[in-house]
Amino acid sequence: MTNAGQPVKTVLETKDVTLTYQDGRNIVYALRKVNLAVAPGEFVGILGPSGSGKTSLLYTLSGIRPPTVGHVYLYGRAIDMPGVSREALRRQNFGFVFQQYFLINYLNVLQNIIVGAKRDDAETRERGRSLVERLGLAGLERRKPYELSGGQRQRVAIARAIINEPLVLLADEPTANLDHTTGATVMDLLTETRGESALVAVSHDQTVLQRADSLYKMWDGELERVR
Repeated sequence: MTNAGQPVKTVLETKDVTLTYQDGRNIVYALRKVNLAVAPGEFVGILGPSGSGKTSLLYTLSGIRPPTVGHVYLYGRAIDMPGVSREALRRQNFGFVFQQYFLINYLNVLQNIIVGAKRDDAETRERGRSLVERLGLAGLERRKPYELSGGQRQRVAIARAIINEPLVLLADEPTANLDHTTGATVMDLLTETRGESALVAVSHDQTVLQRADSLYKMWDGELERVR
């Protein structure tokens, strides 16, 4: 609630979202009637083991995979409505930190950061250089991904995800390939450099989500609020 007693408007919301797959003759449920509301600027943490549906939820939230049943709403508008380009919507409104970094090996650090930007202009390049500084990558701008450590590659992926200052930043196991100390540093950087973006991060490790404003657990496609 706001100070005036009015409900906080959600930036992202799901209503009874179910996602199924066909496996031969069997129907597999990746998500089961998931309801989630994310406020602007909120950090939502989702905890669950591998295979619980966390990645499927992120893909559905961003429109990569449309739900089988139910809808996902971005500021009250269903993102799976006819005439809506999900690809354009993702590019304009979402940043995604995947488990796999998906960096381009023939591009250097700075080029990898700005490759997904809406525009390639002086302002974008300056923001890219600023993110390089803030994420501790100064001096590595001209290095290629294969010349970086795992933690450094993860930081490049984070910078690429937030270069457009997205409405919603989605992070899928952002510390999965890192040691504990480096993972904690990456989460600190992710929360501190995301600006006003809402953050939805999923992890099997509860310590990664300690700074979340709200915490959920996921099991067999079902989502339950913890706090």
